[in-house]
Amino acid sequence: MSNRSKKVVLSARVAPHLKDGLELYARVKNIKIVEAVEELIERALEEVNIPSPLRSLSGDRSKVPVSTIISWLWDPDPIIFKLRLANVSPELVDKETYLVYVETTSNRFKGDVDIFEDVRRRAPYQDVYHKASLNLERVREEWDDLVAYAKSIEANKPIMVDYEVWLRMIRPEA
Repeated sequence: MSNRSKKVVLSARVAPHLKDGLELYARVKNIKIVEAVEELIERALEEVNIPSPLRSLSGDRSKVPVSTIISWLWDPDPIIFKLRLANVSPELVDKETYLVYVETTSNRFKGDVDIFEDVRRRAPYQDVYHKASLNLERVREEWDDLVAYAKSIEANKPIMVDYEVWLRMIRPEA
């Protein structure tokens, strides 16, 4: 039997009073703790505003709720979602993810999959900064190597090694 749940597991250590408060919140609202967590996360995503990485149709960059950014850019594929975030603003991802994104813009990963195609159809803002057409299958195949490369570059600053040279160093047969 397959698992039909489209949910993900979230595990967190919280202060005891927050756990008790969450249980009380769920009990008072007569909902399950999972529903309470989802409700509170959704509320937080609506309430926290960040500078928009994208221009609106009028050309301004006002502040928008985090939930709006998620609605514009989210994809169930975590690789596509991370690449979209990094593409529109390096401030939306960690350094390693941004380095991975930058590497995917090289000739090695050129392709015909536009990771923003569906976003352009539904988003109420002007076009994203860069069209990002990739060989998505190659990106997927090399994702773990790309992440390891980015971590290596960050850990060994100021040394800079090209990704393909780095691949030959860690896998001489490649």
